[in-house]
Amino acid sequence: MIVAIARELGAGGHEVGERIAATLGVELLDNQIVDLVAGKIGAPASYVAARDESVETFAERLFQAISTAQPEAYPADVSPDWSEERLVRLTGDIIRERARSRSLVVIGRGAPLLLKDVPGALRVFVLADAEARARRLMARQGCAREDALKQMKVSDQHRAAYMKQYYNADWRDPHLYDLTLNSGALGVETAARIAVECVRVLNPGAVG
Repeated sequence: MIVAIARELGAGGHEVGERIAATLGVELLDNQIVDLVAGKIGAPASYVAARDESVETFAERLFQAISTAQPEAYPADVSPDWSEERLVRLTGDIIRERARSRSLVVIGRGAPLLLKDVPGALRVFVLADAEARARRLMARQGCAREDALKQMKVSDQHRAAYMKQYYNADWRDPHLYDLTLNSGALGVETAARIAVECVRVLNPGAVG
């Protein structure tokens, strides 16, 4: 069973994914993807953190983490391949590899496109109205409404550009997904329950 989730910042996509994974008893793969990429290239995973699909930001943080933790690892005249293209390839390889070996809920990083041909996979887009998204960010971060709206705009631009550049797809195109959930209207719990029911429809006999 595979559930691949794309989401707007502040729409509660991670929380929806957590509840789906808990209900189905399967692995949740989200920010752990960064640690797995870091492990593949020998980076100290504890130093690596990324919370969006802005690959340029991820690359900068990753290189800085390795340089700080292991300054002797790369001589001044050696430039390791931290290109965006390589990081995206590694991310895609990890997601596909995990999906082949186990049931899981995976969030972001182009997963709905990467896993579109997996039998029984459910591709979900979690969205919400701007006010609901801003309220969630304000509660989570203790930030002002203007800051929340600014973060939302930047995140939407990054995620749209990521999908366009690496998958030639419109991030918000409903045809990319089997199910679109408005967490602002439904709430996180109800959105997760609807997704679980759809998983059961797509995987008869596999879900209790």
